[in-house]
Formats: sequence, C-alpha cells, structure tokens
Amino acid sequence: MELDNTKTDLRKLFEEFVDECKYSRGLRLPTINAYIAVFSHFSKIMPEIDKVEILTRPMLNEFFKRIKTRTRIVGRNTPKVGLEDSTVKTYSRKLNAFFVWLVQRKLMIENPLNGITLKNPEYKDQRALTDEEVRKILTAVNMYSKNSLFLRRDTVMLYLLFFCGLRAGEFISLRVIDIDMEKRILTVRAETSKSKKTRYLTMHPTLIFHLREYINERNKLGYKTEHLFVSTSGDRGLTRHGLKHWVKRLIKLSGVKFHLHRFRHSFACNLAKNNTPIVMIQKLMGHSDIKMTMSYLRSITCEDATAYMDRLSI
Repeated sequence: MELDNTKTDLRKLFEEFVDECKYSRGLRLPTINAYIAVFSHFSKIMPEIDKVEILTRPMLNEFFKRIKTRTRIVGRNTPKVGLEDSTVKTYSRKLNAFFVWLVQRKLMIENPLNGITLKNPEYKDQRALTDEEVRKILTAVNMYSKNSLFLRRDTVMLYLLFFCGLRAGEFISLRVIDIDMEKRILTVRAETSKSKKTRYLTMHPTLIFHLREYINERNKLGYKTEHLFVSTSGDRGLTRHGLKHWVKRLIKLSGVKFHLHRFRHSFACNLAKNNTPIVMIQKLMGHSDIKMTMSYLRSITCEDATAYMDRLSI
C-alpha cells in the first residue's frame, strides 16, 4: 500500500482532524479541547515529528520515555519527575483517535501505537465521597444559604448529583421540562450527553421531595427561565462559571475538598454496594464501554465487603 504523500504536514493534518471532529462528527467541545491540549504537548515534547512519515513506533516510544523521565515543576516550585501512569494512558487514548483517523484516510500505513503496551495505572485515590463528607456539604448549605430559594436550590443540586450521578455538562444543561415528577423520570438529552445518546433515570423519592420544594419556591417568586437551576443574579440559568463558584464556596464552608465528578463516583459505588448489576450501572452512567464503568468502582474497599464476607458459611 502506498501513502498519499501530497499531504504529510502533521500539524495541518491535525487541524483537519479537529475540523472534522467539530463540524462533521459533532463531538463535544471538552473532548475536542482535550485532543488539542494533548497534541500540543506532544508537539512540544517531540518537535522533530512534523511529518507523517516520521511518526513511527520508535518515535512514540521516545515520546513516552521523555514524558516519563523529564522533570517538571508542580505546586509551589516543587520538582517532580515524569507524568503519572494514568496521565500517560490518557495521552495515549487522545493521540490514538488522531492516529486512527490518519490510517483510515490512508495517510499512514500503520498506527504507531500498535504494539505498544503501556503500564496500567494503579489508582490509590478515594474518588467517591464518604457519608461524612456528604453530611458536611449538606450542613454547609443549611447553615449558610442566603435565602429560602437558594437553600432549596442548593439542596436539590446536591441530592440530584448524589442520586443521579450526572456529568457537569448534563447537570448544568437540565431544563424544567426534563423533570417528570409524576413519573419520577429525569431525562438526560442526547445533545448534552457525552455519549450523544438520550438516557432516562428514575429519581429517588428524597430527590422528588426536594425538587417539589424548590420548584414551588421559584414559582412563588415568578421565575420563568427554562433552566432548572436559577442563577443568584436573576431570572436566568446557572452558568458554568456560576457552578464553579458554587463548588468553591461549598469547599470553603464545608472543609471538604470536592468536585462534581466525585458525586458521579459516589453514585456508581453506591449502586454497586446495593447489588446493582454492572450492566445496569453502565446504562445509568451513560457509558459506552463497561471498562469505564469499572474504573468508577475503584473506591470500593475491602472494608466494604465485610457484610458479604460475614454471610459465608460451611
């Protein structure tokens, strides 16, 4: 097989790849930005790779060697050698999407990542929130909300994150009409979902109770915005910037260091601890690959298995 040598400039080809992701495939902006960030770092680390024909397996091995051995500065001028194994894996996945695209267009004979086996990362961090951490965050909302509307809004936001495990983009994009309290169904629309597929979640009775309280309060005050979560600055939807500010404020008030995705980990782990089949957890999380679902369950510990172990008998 002969390559099409009329176009071999790697950076220009990457720009074409990004345009296709944006305008033809309609990928989410965060996904595209991740591709751009990784390729930018790749180009910085490997400036000698500017043509497709130079993009070989040995050169990819050299790239991984450099990012695993180079010293970088983190935090307050603290030197650290190499990237984490999990970050290296992420780099590989993002680059692979571009390399597959090159092969499909016959601009490269073989994906240079083929045959390269990276070390599987060992995750030791506790991603899921503990019950005590959730209580502290709820307590901060109860103690420091500035009025009744935002007490109810913030309470609903926390319960919805905990009982539905939404991604940040799905969460901030919720509209009032996405909530059916009679049927207890929450709709995650395809256009807001990472998987580009609509999914439906049954809402917990506790969440339904707080949703009714919140909706009644915002209706009394005459809010008309279609967005479920209103802004503190008026009759409009909460923005991503406003959501980040909300998280920072609750971190300060509760003393719990968290981000929205930790609630998603908590959701998956709580389902697993309550004997939910892994395939059902995958469906509720909106994952296309069950391996991704499994990665969310790493917060489950040996201590969590105590009740099951105690049931064993001879």
